[in-house]
Amino acid sequence: MKGLQVIRKFIESSRVIERAVREVLERLPVRFRYGISYGPVFRHWLAFLKESEKWDRDRLEAYQVEQLRDLLIHAGKNVPYYKKVFADLQFRPEKIQSLNDVKILPYIDRKTVKKRHDEFVAGNIPKDRLIPADTSGTTGIPLTLYGTKETEEKHWATVINLWSRIGYSPASRTIFFEANIRHGGRDNLPYKKYGNKLILSSNYFTDEWTDRYMEMINNFRPEYMIGFPHTLAVFSSYVRKREKSVYDGLKGIIVYAENLYGWQREFIRDVFGARVFSDYGMVEKVIHGGGCEHSDAYHLYPQYGLTEYLDPGNSRHELVGTGFINYAMPLIRYRTGDVCEGVGKVCDRCGRNYETLSGIEGRMGDFLINADGQIVSVYLNIDFRLFEDIERFQLYQHIPGKVELRIWPKHINADIDMVLNAIKSSFGPQGDRMEFAVLLMDKKEFYPLVKYRMVEQRLDIRDFIN
Repeated sequence: MKGLQVIRKFIESSRVIERAVREVLERLPVRFRYGISYGPVFRHWLAFLKESEKWDRDRLEAYQVEQLRDLLIHAGKNVPYYKKVFADLQFRPEKIQSLNDVKILPYIDRKTVKKRHDEFVAGNIPKDRLIPADTSGTTGIPLTLYGTKETEEKHWATVINLWSRIGYSPASRTIFFEANIRHGGRDNLPYKKYGNKLILSSNYFTDEWTDRYMEMINNFRPEYMIGFPHTLAVFSSYVRKREKSVYDGLKGIIVYAENLYGWQREFIRDVFGARVFSDYGMVEKVIHGGGCEHSDAYHLYPQYGLTEYLDPGNSRHELVGTGFINYAMPLIRYRTGDVCEGVGKVCDRCGRNYETLSGIEGRMGDFLINADGQIVSVYLNIDFRLFEDIERFQLYQHIPGKVELRIWPKHINADIDMVLNAIKSSFGPQGDRMEFAVLLMDKKEFYPLVKYRMVEQRLDIRDFIN
């Protein structure tokens, strides 16, 4: 064990070293991976989630009040934005007695955080401990957020706890679909395999690569497949069209990062014959949830954060989150732009006293259609610092193979060509069959109240799946 401790300390001493060694760690047996890559915070949080899921509602709410109070005290002392807000409102976080007491504070949203970015970063955390993470820019407003290693360990422990409800563990043989992977191997192929993981690029969904992917899947014999809902729906359509033999040993298919439509769930399940399990979360790390062993309703983790429901009318509510796990850049009463329905206080199937949602709308599958009628996933794996001179951008499509890149510039000297080239390169070879036209928009245009989409897609994906 002493050897593992030395290695862990060496890795944690530098975030650059840590990132470089992660892929090597994934090749190791699970017991070594847990010993080196995941620290005591991960293991403690995993055990805590398992134990606290048995708590009654009063105990869970008492825990939330305690966590909310601690977070607000920290923010009032160390986060410039909240120092000012608390002073202006004469707000005393140490006097918090109930969850309703937070409602005196204003809502924030992505635009607020982007505009006053540095004011949200806690001043008491050394810069070399901050871990950056870029949002996907699905609202047209990409954003860099900061956390710490402790934040990441708590988040991934939550993910593992959620996925374990359908039997998943890091030891499971798993296929991941990713829009952008660094091609590895001597032949520079769009997949890589190590240990118990096979990673396939979703930018290579062609008849030829579907055949090869299915051959690899059948030989690999996975227990789980993981990817975006629209990615797995598109792949399922290719499999059905090609009438390929489908490996029937899957225990589950996990989808994340996007809204899962009912037709997608049914279509993927029918092709692969396995349960489709939803994971709901975000880079902002203010809310996390997913299904349970028996139900597809979303169960929100009360240990992860406080969820509020802003009523835009009818029976639908906008989700507002206050995350408990990130003290480096705390977001309090953050409007996610995602809309839910069917709010409940307990799951009758599993018995957990977690708030449940029958459905979530938002972050719908982002895709484009190229000139060949092929569906291209939109996940921009680029340096969002390129967008510092741009207020927002949008990809608009109503004709296959033709895309309008709509840009709202902050400054007249914004490097539009560099932005266009970066976006096109994200699509890999699929982007060669799309023609882009740049439109500069009026920067004075008002932001709509509802969530703004990075991709405004007027074509129906089902026309191209079938």
